[in-house]
Amino acid sequence: MSDTSDARTERYSGDVRLAGSHEAPVDLRGAADVFVGPDGVAGTLRLADAEYVYTDVVPPGDGGTDPAESPPAVATEVTGDIEDGYVENADGDVVIRDVEDVFVASGAAEAVDPAGAEQVFHDGAATPTEDPAGYDVTVTGWDHTRDARDPRDGVSVRGAKNTVEVTEGKHDLTVYVVGWDNEVRIEGRGVDATVFFVGRDNRVSVGPYVSATTAAESGFDNVVDSDPVPPEAVVQTSKEEAHADATVGRHRITWQEPAPDKDWCPNCGEDADAVIARRQKDAFFLFGTAVRTYDDGGVSYECERCSRHVAGDVALDADERRDALR
Repeated sequence: MSDTSDARTERYSGDVRLAGSHEAPVDLRGAADVFVGPDGVAGTLRLADAEYVYTDVVPPGDGGTDPAESPPAVATEVTGDIEDGYVENADGDVVIRDVEDVFVASGAAEAVDPAGAEQVFHDGAATPTEDPAGYDVTVTGWDHTRDARDPRDGVSVRGAKNTVEVTEGKHDLTVYVVGWDNEVRIEGRGVDATVFFVGRDNRVSVGPYVSATTAAESGFDNVVDSDPVPPEAVVQTSKEEAHADATVGRHRITWQEPAPDKDWCPNCGEDADAVIARRQKDAFFLFGTAVRTYDDGGVSYECERCSRHVAGDVALDADERRDALR
């Protein structure tokens, strides 16, 4: 345990931020949860007493010191009736004690000493290739809501119960979620989302034309959900449209309709969300009604995996046209 006998005590209520205004080393104690941001500590982060630690910075058992060995004396003790703590740009070492959960983001400190943590959740499979602090969509805190149209870099969420809605996405994204009970929703076309979780009970959901992959999960009960492709996306021409085009005379018409009784595609054999039946008819029509049928043509199947047609807007917007011409 670090020596606080000569430390200046600062008392706060509610949330507290360590952002360089406290003389270091700083001792933060008594918070419910502590969220340590990228570049949050310009020194060593020592976890003297915490129940659960979620981090992609240091694996369990690495970088820790002997619990009986006392860290250096602190200059400032931050305490009081504290709810959550946010560590951002602390100018020196930070000691965290008497807390429940600590969430440590990538690049949070020069070194992390988790010796006083009861349990550390760590997944070293991958880390973001770019610093999450520089993402163009960044949310920090509690119960915030943010809407973003077509972000170019990534989405970073740190805290609890935050919601981010991404619309009209056209660029690949890194989604970096630190904390608990946060939700990110991504709508767009042709977007690959790479997701990193540091925490618990977070959710990332994506639309049917967005792919999402969990690169690393330092925690548990985090979920990535993908919406199924609707059958309408594979339908080129409905039955009503095909018959409407057949006025008077003999016509061969083709249309498609959903096949909800199929959970795999008879054409390609893959599990599929959007199996459709392709039908055709050769008949004599009178204002869209078949009065004599020559050939019903049978039925064939296709899905979003094997169809050459998946509906959607493929026109380039102004930014994409400029990018294509560079």
